[in-house]
Amino acid sequence: MNESHHILIGFELNKDGAQLCYYDRKAGEPVSVASKVGTEQYLFPLLLCKMPEKDEWHFGIEADYFSRHGGILVEDLYERLFTEEPLELDGRAYSPAELLAVYMEAALQLLGVSELAENVAHLTFTTEKLTRILVEHVRRALAIQGFDARVCTVQDKSESGFYYVYSQKQEVWNRKIAFFDFSQTEDPALPGVVRDLKVTYRAMDMNRTTKPILVRPEAAAALELPEDKKERDEALAHYAMKEMSNQLFSAVFLTGRGFDQSWAKSTLAFLCRGGRRVFTGSNLFVRGACYASLEKETHHLKQLLYLGEDLIRTNVGMDMIVRGNPAYYPLISAGTNWFDADTRCRLILDDRDYLAFSINSMDGRVKKRCRMELPGLPKRPNRTTCLELSLSCPTEKECVVKVKDLGFGEMFESSGLEWEDTLPLG
Repeated sequence: MNESHHILIGFELNKDGAQLCYYDRKAGEPVSVASKVGTEQYLFPLLLCKMPEKDEWHFGIEADYFSRHGGILVEDLYERLFTEEPLELDGRAYSPAELLAVYMEAALQLLGVSELAENVAHLTFTTEKLTRILVEHVRRALAIQGFDARVCTVQDKSESGFYYVYSQKQEVWNRKIAFFDFSQTEDPALPGVVRDLKVTYRAMDMNRTTKPILVRPEAAAALELPEDKKERDEALAHYAMKEMSNQLFSAVFLTGRGFDQSWAKSTLAFLCRGGRRVFTGSNLFVRGACYASLEKETHHLKQLLYLGEDLIRTNVGMDMIVRGNPAYYPLISAGTNWFDADTRCRLILDDRDYLAFSINSMDGRVKKRCRMELPGLPKRPNRTTCLELSLSCPTEKECVVKVKDLGFGEMFESSGLEWEDTLPLG
């Protein structure tokens, strides 16, 4: 890879492993990076290995090798990203973010770019499930590597699927889209023997009557597939028929570890009906993450709005006097992922001892006002109380407001009082 200064990256990490790709500007498409040069092995094992008493780390396939030659193996990196618990390793405690930073740095070196953090236009990290703890670990890991937070995005696999599909030709997505995402684990005692093969159904559909056009994801409960291949095919075909019957689909995507066309004959016969286009591959979501990075530059999909599970669908603001004129001041904007909603501002109270928030649905149909009392606020002359507000969203359905009394310069010292309230965003 010889591109620099404007590199676009997709990075996927799940319990099955990790994948990496970059956008080839000449070819006009994402390119997956192999874990070993000259192979088509794109899934990196989620393993880290530290050599004792040395600042020497190995990841992926190499980690497994060096762990059998005196190294200290870390196997549960993915699970640790959902906790704050550090790992004692070679006489030192490592946070989950530090471990992830080591893993990502080693993987990103495969791009062959020196001073990568300075040459990246955008990096999108994607995974199956997002929690606040995981998002914080990812952001800390990227900061440890020197990445500017403004060029990094975190999103779930469904959103990455959105960017992948709607970056294709229109005949692929002119109707409803279906995904079948397979995952598996191997028996540690019997290498190559698959255990716990599961499939998850996702779908996307557009509402063309709105502006922007709304793309709504759907999901069904995961199905555990039988070990017997004939029974597996029958179970998968029944699962697909149940979820897709009486609906019009233009394309179906089969992705992830565990799917093999050799045993899925009945399933494929059903999926190919009605002129549906069927695609298979294991790197759909990481390529989608790369397309998400591209979208930051091109804005080709600005006419579409993806209504994912993590999306806040409510605007939160306040009516204020700004430069002498009444105005609405936005604090949290609909269309933002909950983990990206973080606002801080200062304001001066005008003849009141409470705060009033306007909460409006993104379609404008639902409007309400919420009042936040400030008990114990010192009595001062009008417009001599300055407050600091911080708003964040622990989920897509609620907003936490924290308020601090700053006093008013040298005239009035801060009382030290702080208040906290939760605004419902349902």
